[in-house]
Amino acid sequence: MATIRDSEQGRRLAQRRWERQRQREAEAARTAAVAVMGIDDIQVLTGEERARLIGAALRQGAEGAVREVAPSTILALAELGVDRAAAERAGDLVALFVAEAIQAAGGPEVSLPAPEAWRATVAWDALYGPDGKSLVAGAIACESAAEMAEPTGGG
Repeated sequence: MATIRDSEQGRRLAQRRWERQRQREAEAARTAAVAVMGIDDIQVLTGEERARLIGAALRQGAEGAVREVAPSTILALAELGVDRAAAERAGDLVALFVAEAIQAAGGPEVSLPAPEAWRATVAWDALYGPDGKSLVAGAIACESAAEMAEPTGGG
């Protein structure tokens, strides 16, 4: 994974990813068109077409994982009592780091979800109050402990 030494380097990395995202979106549209055409036998495709189709499928799965990591980070940070502003910044960073880790591990280069897109998937009112403080700090740990303490009824 690339070592990000300062905010300018992080900004440049994010900018390069956004520029390449447009290219990947066009490729995804072509892949979707192939799927809609209903090709029953992948052997009909040329080697290059198969490689693109497989690459697009791998990228789609990796991008799905990257889309979920920021909201998951928010839940974990709310549980730990981290304020909303810091949690949002961490969500952006974790998505960037996971995308870089996927690529560093030999996976496809993936596009990052737009911050406003992943933020729209979070139930902010349920997690944070108007002051930005967590409403659920420690709730998962308490509920988990309560579940462990419940009798199993097996006597």
